[in-house]
Parts: sequence; C-alpha cells; structure tokens
Amino acid sequence: MKSIICRVYLVAFCFYAHAYNMVYYNILNVVPFFLEKVLAADPLTISFLNVSLTALLAFCTLVMSYVFQTLDRMLSWLECRMIFALVPMVLQIVFLVGLSTTTTIQSGIFILTLSAIAGSTLFSGSIYTINYEIDPKNSAVLIAVFNSFGQVAGFVGPILMAAITTLDPDTPNYASVYRQRWAYFFYAVAGIAASGIVAILGAYLVKPDEWVNRTKKG
Repeated sequence: MKSIICRVYLVAFCFYAHAYNMVYYNILNVVPFFLEKVLAADPLTISFLNVSLTALLAFCTLVMSYVFQTLDRMLSWLECRMIFALVPMVLQIVFLVGLSTTTTIQSGIFILTLSAIAGSTLFSGSIYTINYEIDPKNSAVLIAVFNSFGQVAGFVGPILMAAITTLDPDTPNYASVYRQRWAYFFYAVAGIAASGIVAILGAYLVKPDEWVNRTKKG
C-alpha cells in the first residue's frame, strides 16, 4: 500500500482532480451567482442553464469518448493522454479570464457552454483513463485517493467565492468594485486550474518511467 501512495503521478492526479473540480463545481454552482448579481440574469434562466449544462456535460462525455478513441489510433499513447489532460485545462483558464471581462448574459452563457464541453474530457483520455492504464490492478484504490482530494473543491469553491466577493454595500462605487472582486475570483480559479497543468507536467518530468500503458499484453 505504501508503494502505491508514494507514486509521483498520484500526487499530480490529486492536484489535477482538485483543479478540475474547482472549475467544474464553480461553473455549475457558483458562476450562476455572478450571472444573477452582476449581469442581472433572472432565476428561471439560471435554473434552465444549470440543467442544460449538466445535460451537455453528459452528452459531450459520450462524444469525447469517440474523439478520444479516434485520436488514440493516430497518436502515441502519451501524446493522446497529454492532449486530453492538458488542452482542456488550458482552455478552462482562457474561459475563466473571458468570464472576468464578459458584460452580457449571452456571452456569459456562451463561455459556460464552452467550458462544459471542455470539461467533458475528464473521463475520456484524462486522468481516469490514464490511472487505469498505468496500474489496472490498483486503479480503484488510486481513484479513491485522488478523487477524495478532488471533491474538496466542492466546498472550497463557494468559500473562496465568498471570501473574495463579499463586500460592504456602502462601499463607494459598489457595482464596479463588486464586479472587480468577481474578476479576482475568476483569476484565482484560473490559477488553481494552472496548478493542475503544472502538476501533470511536473510528474512526468520527475518520474517519466511511471507513465507507461500497462494494459497492453506482450
């Protein structure tokens, strides 16, 4: 058990899972507050958006599974997995920065839609796939470890949002200052997303021999 827990890539997966869920949970649960408080979206729009984003994630997960299998036949094992793990997270950083500058409900919804599509790669080619392929025998134990770290983001996100955006209503230029606080929140989440990228790249550079597909026979 000790040899399993001490793997470098497992530490990276813990960081990545936390970074992914910081984006995922904030997109579904926290950003709607931004749409309501800053962009004046009505509650019905927000409710419909939450349901739609959840359905879109489910559908795109199936689509990404097909895309992953197609690219897997064209690229090397490592190249394909790195693309599915890193590129979506880079896009999430771009989307978060975009949210910090959006001024309309329509553009906010568009960015959230793109973010949901990018987030659908987690179970197709990303760390869940890599985890099984690196160590099929112990993959369930490893998932339990890094998924536990990832789920912490579910309550860290709202706490972080409250800590950054809470503002005295009597603050001069309240609306502009409040919006800027939301921008800071998006930058903070983008920084956490970047830590997931750094963790994956760092784990491979430190211990490249761990990154081998052990599901192949012969």
